[in-house]
Amino acid sequence: MSLYLAIGGGGDVVFAAALAGEEAVGQLPWERFVVDPEPGPVPPGALREVVELGGGLYLATPRSYAERGGRIFKTQGMCVAEVLKKSVYLADPYKRPSELSKTLSRFNKIIGVDVGGDVLGIGCEDSLRSPLSDAYGLAVLAQAKELGIEAEVWVMSPGADGELSREYLMNRLAEAARAGALLGSVGIGRAQIDVLESLVGRCVTEASAVAVRAFRGEHGPAAMRGGTREIVVDACALVGFRFDPSALLALNKAARLIYQYDAPIDEAAEILLAHGMPTELHLERLLAKGMTLGEAVEELKRMKRC
Repeated sequence: MSLYLAIGGGGDVVFAAALAGEEAVGQLPWERFVVDPEPGPVPPGALREVVELGGGLYLATPRSYAERGGRIFKTQGMCVAEVLKKSVYLADPYKRPSELSKTLSRFNKIIGVDVGGDVLGIGCEDSLRSPLSDAYGLAVLAQAKELGIEAEVWVMSPGADGELSREYLMNRLAEAARAGALLGSVGIGRAQIDVLESLVGRCVTEASAVAVRAFRGEHGPAAMRGGTREIVVDACALVGFRFDPSALLALNKAARLIYQYDAPIDEAAEILLAHGMPTELHLERLLAKGMTLGEAVEELKRMKRC
């Protein structure tokens, strides 16, 4: 059985579910601040009505929910489970990459799904707000490949999250190709769009919805994240690119540090910060202190030293 594992947090699991078809779907359960204002990924202790499988792996059903900081909500993986009536795996990023990769060895193949392309970054680009989840996921996939598991990274809808520009992503893609990391491309059709459309109407995601908008004929610039980012909606949202995680690891400084230290995601955030790479965890901590998004983003930029 193959696992389509959303490595970017938030609504990436929506796209992963559309790609997976009858195969397994999973996520690193880290919600956007509007869903879960407690900083960091949802810890196992906050998961309710899930099946514990051991080693940091949990199975969410349509009944599952999370309870954290006095709030009750569903992770987007739980939302997918509810809408599709399909169990969804939740992988605990508070585990070390080496530990989680061993847990995931129950699957024959792991496809790490990143919507937008943050995983193609270095980790400290000026416009990049959320390098941590993708970098951690890439470290896990590289570890999994070393265990003999077939593993790939799929970057879907490049630029759809409004963080790294399309031009920059294409330059990084070319660099990955020169390094032998590019495996090929993947496109989506009506069947996947129908699943996506059923999910984006119920789950919380903007980036995964861009492919639906493009398929329905929308074209041109558009705002997202409350007007704080701008994207281009076009047919590029309907394609993705496949990468070898081991080769891609060499190009992603943030992921390489997490891999080298074999750090769980909370420790990884502090390691990256020490190397001048603040992450979405630091952004969420600033927001939790009462900063506006604009103030927090500016503070994040001041913290960058690379």
